[in-house]
Amino acid sequence: MIPLKPSLVLLPMLLAASQSACALQILDAKDGETVFGKISQKEVTRISVERGRIRKVTGNAGEFVLEKDEEKGQVFIRPASPDASKPINLFITSERGTVALLLQPVDTPSDTLVIREGRDLATAPSRVEASGRHVRTLKNLLLAMAGDALPDDMEVREPAQDLTLWPGVRLTLQRAWMGAGIVGEKYQLANIGDGALSLIERDLFKPGVMAVSLEHASLNPGEATNLFVIRERRPND
Repeated sequence: MIPLKPSLVLLPMLLAASQSACALQILDAKDGETVFGKISQKEVTRISVERGRIRKVTGNAGEFVLEKDEEKGQVFIRPASPDASKPINLFITSERGTVALLLQPVDTPSDTLVIREGRDLATAPSRVEASGRHVRTLKNLLLAMAGDALPDDMEVREPAQDLTLWPGVRLTLQRAWMGAGIVGEKYQLANIGDGALSLIERDLFKPGVMAVSLEHASLNPGEATNLFVIRERRPND
């Protein structure tokens, strides 16, 4: 197994593009928490607080362009570069406190993010989830998945479930690590077609996905690779 490189942890946190002209993302968070979202690479994204007003935005000004709507207490943000791919870190302060946002630029139209007071999770977070900053959490879970570790405070499932991805590709969900708010999934992705297969991590994202890591991006016929996905836990998981 090829070791995970830091770049596979820090950079590929892309969220899938919405097909609607102007989508709506609801981000549940409480004071002091970090939440993940996506913003348009080329268009402005509106950020507001449910039943509140944004009082302050803190971040690296060189990474984004910010416009304020003082009357409505909302802001509009756009990456400084139309080709930006690096996640943007922001701190949004309102009457309820300060929330950290990790925003991934993606090739989508204008979008809207609404921050609302988060819902309490039914179960306590695992040690991986309680490890601190969002990047550290993702890194710790990716390392556990790559090493097939079995944390005693996370439920581990082995569904051996085949999923449809693209023609000529077989995708098998081999193992899932279930936390209170996140899920780590290990897949085997095999090229069962007649030609070489080139993979791009951004093509494997869908809404709710936080990170994707491929061990091999190119596969000849008959070859397979491990695929690791970290996503938000859904109510029906």
